[in-house]
Amino acid sequence: MTKKIVVAEDDKDILFVLKFILNEAGYEVEPLPDGKSIISRSRDWPDLFILDNNMPTISGLALCKYLKLKQETKDIPVVMISAYHNMKKKALQAGVSDFIEKPFKTEQILNVIQKNVAHQM
Repeated sequence: MTKKIVVAEDDKDILFVLKFILNEAGYEVEPLPDGKSIISRSRDWPDLFILDNNMPTISGLALCKYLKLKQETKDIPVVMISAYHNMKKKALQAGVSDFIEKPFKTEQILNVIQKNVAHQM
């Protein structure tokens, strides 16, 4: 069964690259330009969230805290990506499963995703 990943990233180029990398690795990807549509969602939850921290309307940090408080999503792994390396501690405190600093390498993304999706099986 194909694992579904929701990627919320406001940088169109990075969103395109992540979608390409993950599709090539066999994942189903739902790309989103921001996090607000995640909040309005009521079903069809993914196996993993990848959130950029610096997005309009809601930060990845705030969105992660929201997802971890919600009964339906509290156990879904969240991976945060950010260009700010000093965000890692705050991200881990907010409940992320993993943190990836931009710029990232394809192998790094795939290893982190595989590790976090495997925990759900």
